[in-house]
Amino acid sequence: MFPRHATDVISLVFGAIFAGFTVVWLLTLTEAIGLDDARLAGPVALITAGAIGLVAALRPRRRGDQPGDDSVQHTPAYEEPDEGLDEGPDEGRSLRL
Repeated sequence: MFPRHATDVISLVFGAIFAGFTVVWLLTLTEAIGLDDARLAGPVALITAGAIGLVAALRPRRRGDQPGDDSVQHTPAYEEPDEGLDEGPDEGRSLRL
């Protein structure tokens, strides 16, 4: 089973927007709804995605989701090398073309 992680609200909202507009497009393409109904379905999809984002952002956090919690280990994506820190700005480096 995969370990649990915090919900990425931005990805969730944009996924809901994409899915909503895809459903509207498919319903219009199959002529299940007319163009007048599709004009209303667009704003409904945006409002629904916003409501999903609000619910996801305001939901109570689980234990381990809090910033600074030791149960979740954070590893930096990039770490500066320690080499050459004692040297001056131009020492130890050469410009090669």
